Amino acid sequence: MSLATQNAANLLTLARLLCVPPIVVLTVQGRFGDAAAVFVLAALTDLADGFVAKRISGPTAIGAVLDPLADKLLMAAVFLTLVIQGHLPLWLAALVIGRDVMIVAGTLALRLSVGRFRVEPLLIGKAATFVQLVLGGAVLAQLSVLPQLEPWLYPLVLCTAAVIVVSALAYVHAAARIWSLARVER
Repeated sequence: MSLATQNAANLLTLARLLCVPPIVVLTVQGRFGDAAAVFVLAALTDLADGFVAKRISGPTAIGAVLDPLADKLLMAAVFLTLVIQGHLPLWLAALVIGRDVMIVAGTLALRLSVGRFRVEPLLIGKAATFVQLVLGGAVLAQLSVLPQLEPWLYPLVLCTAAVIVVSALAYVHAAARIWSLARVER
């Protein structure tokens, strides 16, 4: 297997990270159609890197860190930019960022208290990322080429918030289980 094939998933993740600044700049400039196009590209790299890592090149240690980091930075940047411009409510961005901070802090706390354990993304966590991508894309699309999406945005905001809360609770439950098992093993 060539080096390029081994690193294909990581290159896709890096491409997603590189999409973040242009999305923010284009959104701030009011170039919502261009921002939406770059956002779709970023979302497609999220789908593709998972496929490539699982089916072609295999997962890497750096990919295990870089992929969720890219997701978190993309979502935080897009949601904060849309909040600042008045297109999304502040409380939603607080939920998105709060959940991500909780996951990262919880993982670090568990590593310090119980040592090494395998970090597994939960299906509900993937669903949370998916609905965030859908909402971010829908807002940018509504602002540019699909104004008829406007009546659907608030229900999508509520759906996204619900999935984020359920996801956060699921990660708290998973962390509690890991911590409890580690205490029993001692």
